[in-house]
Amino acid sequence: IQRSHLPKASEQALKSLGFDLREVLQKEMEQEYESPSAYTLRSPYFKQEGMTLTVGVSDKARSGLSPAQYLAPTDKTGGRFRKPVAPTSLDGAMLARYGIRDIAVPVESSRAGSQFLNAKGGLRSRKVQYLLDQLANPGSGRESYFVVKPGSSGRLTAGVYRRYKLKSDISMAFKFARQQSTPSIDFHGVIRREAEARLPRLIQSKLSRLLAQ
Repeated sequence: IQRSHLPKASEQALKSLGFDLREVLQKEMEQEYESPSAYTLRSPYFKQEGMTLTVGVSDKARSGLSPAQYLAPTDKTGGRFRKPVAPTSLDGAMLARYGIRDIAVPVESSRAGSQFLNAKGGLRSRKVQYLLDQLANPGSGRESYFVVKPGSSGRLTAGVYRRYKLKSDISMAFKFARQQSTPSIDFHGVIRREAEARLPRLIQSKLSRLLAQ
């Protein structure tokens, strides 16, 4: 009787495991990355078909690079598919659009930069998205943003600036800084470890519930 219910119990267990693993990856991101955006935290996904469970990071790009591209490699063992890493969606966009590999750091003391920070010092994802939209379509709002690349000529240092049209003022929103270390999560290792610990218990739980029906 147990054997007849085992396939269905296994499929149900894999689906439950998918929800668990997505939450596990989100918690890993919160611990490893500094102030990850809601866009980044939503990027883990799972797909369950029969006895196959696929867990991954979204490769759909809302702007700039997709989370699968700008997050750290998913396997610390390395390999030929490893690419340079940008730790946030904003840095991914800077890399994709302007070839800037440095990290965009908000200027807390400036009028333009302070609005991108929340009460905890993290980036406001909606503000960042608005910034990226403005950079893609300059002049579409009451103010406009522009990027000064490292090493470019001019009196302004490298960074992202906001130009206020009403008063013709310019304020630095982000400065560029060299990345000291690359935050990295071993997604593959985390998934395998959690699956080995959780799946047997989930299968037994689902099986017991089916037998009780």
